[in-house]
Amino acid sequence: MQNRLLGIHMIVQNEEHHLARCLDSFKPIGGEWFITDTGSTDRTPEIARHYGATVLHARWDDDFAHARNISLPLAGTEWILCLDADEYAIQGLEELLNYLPNVHRSVSRLRITIENRIGEGAGERVIFQPVRLFRAHQGYRYAGRIHEQLVRGDTKDGGEQERNDSNTNGFFTREEGWPAENEPLAPLCVAHDGYLPSTIAQGHKPLRNLKLLQRELADHPGQPFHLYNVGVTYCQLGRIEQAAEAFSESLLHTPLHAPYRSTLIRDYTKVLLTLERWDEAHGLLAIERQRYAGYADLHLIYGEILEQQGLEERAYKSYARATTCQERSNETFLKDKIKAKTQGIYQEDIEQRKKQESESEESLAGKSPNNADMEAARIKTHYVTEKGCDSYKAYTAMGRLAHKRGYLQESAHLYSMALESEITYVPAWTGLADVLQQSGETDESIADTLIARWKEHSTTMNADPGAATYKDGMVYVVLALASSGAYGQALKLLHEDNRNMPIKHEDHLYWMLCANKVSDALQYVRDQWSEQHSAGMNLQPDQRVDRALTYWVNELSVSESFMAAAEPKQREGWKLLNGLLHAGEQVHVKDDRNAETRYQALAAATELSKDILIRAVQTGQLAFARKLYEKMAIINPQHDEGGVHSQWLAAVLYRQGFTMAAADLLIQCMSQGDLDAESLFYLGEAVYAKGHYDQALILFQQALGRDSEQQQARAGAAVCYIQLGLAVIRLELTRSPADKVLVAQQTALEQQLRAAEGIPWRTVFHAKERRNQLADQTHFIMHDREG
Repeated sequence: MQNRLLGIHMIVQNEEHHLARCLDSFKPIGGEWFITDTGSTDRTPEIARHYGATVLHARWDDDFAHARNISLPLAGTEWILCLDADEYAIQGLEELLNYLPNVHRSVSRLRITIENRIGEGAGERVIFQPVRLFRAHQGYRYAGRIHEQLVRGDTKDGGEQERNDSNTNGFFTREEGWPAENEPLAPLCVAHDGYLPSTIAQGHKPLRNLKLLQRELADHPGQPFHLYNVGVTYCQLGRIEQAAEAFSESLLHTPLHAPYRSTLIRDYTKVLLTLERWDEAHGLLAIERQRYAGYADLHLIYGEILEQQGLEERAYKSYARATTCQERSNETFLKDKIKAKTQGIYQEDIEQRKKQESESEESLAGKSPNNADMEAARIKTHYVTEKGCDSYKAYTAMGRLAHKRGYLQESAHLYSMALESEITYVPAWTGLADVLQQSGETDESIADTLIARWKEHSTTMNADPGAATYKDGMVYVVLALASSGAYGQALKLLHEDNRNMPIKHEDHLYWMLCANKVSDALQYVRDQWSEQHSAGMNLQPDQRVDRALTYWVNELSVSESFMAAAEPKQREGWKLLNGLLHAGEQVHVKDDRNAETRYQALAAATELSKDILIRAVQTGQLAFARKLYEKMAIINPQHDEGGVHSQWLAAVLYRQGFTMAAADLLIQCMSQGDLDAESLFYLGEAVYAKGHYDQALILFQQALGRDSEQQQARAGAAVCYIQLGLAVIRLELTRSPADKVLVAQQTALEQQLRAAEGIPWRTVFHAKERRNQLADQTHFIMHDREG
């Protein structure tokens, strides 16, 4: 029997891929469905009728509000729930049906929770709570050509307005309409995935929205809410500079009490970060995070800004502040609990120097903290928030900083806290594996710790029938091991597990090459891929190179069909490389083709060899990389004029952690001519790591002479000056240990060094690269080109 309590109203157009999922999810309520179709050319109306919906047809007039309003007078239920076809219920339906009859008659509008998917990961969600439920026949209607707003009464542009909807395209959230802050929250949670980046890329929604917004701005020039949505639409289109301009103009005219203002601040600062306009973002959030003190997203973003500016201790504190923004049902207890959990050695170290720091936010804000807190209290907001900003994302960021500063035990604890909040958060798994590896744990021990971590979670989730299984957990363990360079252990767990973990074949092959299990890799290729795939058809570039590497490191040729399946422009290059690598000691392979064809083949092989060399270095196949490098240098010496190619290869080696091999190659290049700025920086960094600050300073200065915009070299030079100054003071203190002036100068320089070292100037090496630094590294010595 159809209930008369709740009806669902939708507008649709060409939604055959989403509509059935939406209607299936609400099928248990058995309510009436009104679906207004605005001109579908697919099976949308047929699907709607199949589910018993009443289908209304309307001409699309570039007006969302007009389409929404068509079905409202026809409602035969007490409550109306407005949805889009790409939304679906994920929990709370039964609770909602029990809740609605008990809502007081004075309440005519209710909020629901919507989780917007912003990525494929389990934790990639933006949470907001718009008004989507309202009583029928109470004078409610929608107004606005786009981002339509729920209004009551006969006013065209005024009246009571509430937020209607919110969408996101990965980084940026569109908050549509004005939220009604005091409406009760109904126990319904809906998921929305219509604005995933992959979905946006396939459709025309952003361009359609931009057109409608421009029409709205033509009717209402300078309207800040429309300007804000224009900025979000530019973000969806990848036009970030224009998005920043729209957000900036919107902010100038948006009143402080506007409910969407907090989300505007969030999205604007994300754009500024994307554009690397750190100072602007810092200045904005120094004020606004006080106004919206409970907005975890702003504290997390502020931490990212501070970290980029080298202010790591303040960044850590900002991340910790984000964790205090969790649900306030038992606020005091929660804050004490979080403070106790995060009060590690690194935090204590920060607190000890807290009195020595001067917080600039108060002067920037132009108000006392008390006034800011009072203002924040007045602006009560249901924030649009990215899931995890107040928990696992903040803990992971704190863990990363603690790791960087050498507080390994605290870092591991913070990563574990992140996993307590979200067991499927991959960065926390990889961070934990990384810090365990640096702590000196064996690969077997790392695996045992990760497995125990998952089992601990599974024990607490046994009562939940939808909880992730042991098999799911093993996937995260295996991926974390591989991310830390423990490829052999990851493969061991894969082979021991009989449940066929969903690891991609290409990842499996890549791990085998990285573990130097080259004969196993060859057998795996022959066992797993069909003849069509073995021939190299329908392969991505990295997959194609891995397949060729598997044959070449086993001293076998790739097949003719494999080369024939390559892109036409690369086929001759593949043939030349295949012959070159299997010509024994002879490097000048006989070639009867005309000069133009030979030149094209050589150009293709030269370009292709770069991709192959990068992959060979990534997989640790340095002997093969050296072989290819030497043979290419002999048959095409012109491509390395001035040592350009050698310096490029040295950079590839260095970034993968093969620092000694890279340094040897760069020193050889230096003996033959000048190095470019990047090469000088890498060589300087390698020297700095050995404690030779005077020599490193010279190399950083030479890098700046080549490129004055080389910010990494500039920061490196500054750190070297501080290190050299400290060395002088320490020497003097051995002679005059009681000199208070020298002690004060030493303390000041040590503080400056901590700040300078916080600037992200050094190459970041994770577990895999650290392993490579300790591995045997092939020397890339050039043969005499005249020989």
